[in-house]
Amino acid sequence: MAVIAHLANFYTPTSGGLRTAMDALMLEYARAGHEVHTIVPGTETASQTSGSTTIHHLPSWQLPGSGGYRVITSTDRVRGILREIQPDCVELSDRLTLLGAADWARSAGIPSSLIAHERIDGVLQAFMPFLPRKRVADRMNASASARVDTIVCTTQFAAEEFDRIGLPTTQVPLGVDLHTFNPSQRSATERAKYAEPVLLVIASRLSREKRPAFAVDVLDACLRRGMDCRLLVLGKGPLTERMVALSDGRPMTVLGHVASRIDMARLLASADAVLAPGPIETFGLAALESLACGTPVLCNEVSAIPEVLGPDAGFARPLDPELWADCIATTINDAAAVRAHARRRAEEFPWSRTANSLLQISGIPKTPTPDTSLAIGTLEVG
Repeated sequence: MAVIAHLANFYTPTSGGLRTAMDALMLEYARAGHEVHTIVPGTETASQTSGSTTIHHLPSWQLPGSGGYRVITSTDRVRGILREIQPDCVELSDRLTLLGAADWARSAGIPSSLIAHERIDGVLQAFMPFLPRKRVADRMNASASARVDTIVCTTQFAAEEFDRIGLPTTQVPLGVDLHTFNPSQRSATERAKYAEPVLLVIASRLSREKRPAFAVDVLDACLRRGMDCRLLVLGKGPLTERMVALSDGRPMTVLGHVASRIDMARLLASADAVLAPGPIETFGLAALESLACGTPVLCNEVSAIPEVLGPDAGFARPLDPELWADCIATTINDAAAVRAHARRRAEEFPWSRTANSLLQISGIPKTPTPDTSLAIGTLEVG
């Protein structure tokens, strides 16, 4: 049995892909017989243990205007936990304040890896366009690469900002819970809640870099064509009030954060198409979950999501609402074939493959146990 430490900022009760990925990896590592510790932000020092998994919350600073995201600033507290648990490897999902854990790992003679969940240059373009984004990103990435043993990128799109300065990376795609997210979750009852025959969904954090308002432009394009559509908005963030305002007078429902994974699966499976307009997505877990439900995805062609879709599981287009409306019409007309392609593509991405690849990077053998029902807090996989 190995002891694995995984550290991240921006992990909250309403986080999207980062929290999903971390929780899934915890479960897979535990199933493989290992002891797992995650270190994440909180409002106070607290730990929660379930079986062989422990979540450590540390007091952290809340980023203004971020919708509740927090950042750990005390490297002493982080190192104190690491000294206490004595991990056999350290995984990081952060390039901001937690790289000191990689320094600690190097001094302790244990391997460390950094999973690049975002494009630094893309985040800077969205929030600080006045900065020389490529130069800043290159300096941050060079510093991170010098401090960890392995940079892990989930797609080629994510690796491009490292390739630009000649830094080596290892590509490991993320995964999906193929049991929970399944075409069988499609629900006539769920669809009956909405009068319109065509149901569109955007499942995203409602923040500037995700471009959620473009989904409203697509809805309007469909309505102009006489299509009876409704748009469901799943998620919350700094732009929640803006999306609620846009829903006034439109067949559009802002449901907010969906905490239950089963409820999320039911909504995704019951949709006719899922919209993913964000231009800087480095993987797109919600898109992959949609595919697992048999629901095609329409995405921004400049993001990483086209890599996830492959050739037949959806459409990658520039941000032109009329082009996206064309794709929705095609999807509706050939629904059975498109949904079958979507599910088959998702089956190429089990979480077990992701976890095994990351364990291999750290030199940790996989030692499966017969236990197939593990839990982290209220999240269960069985």
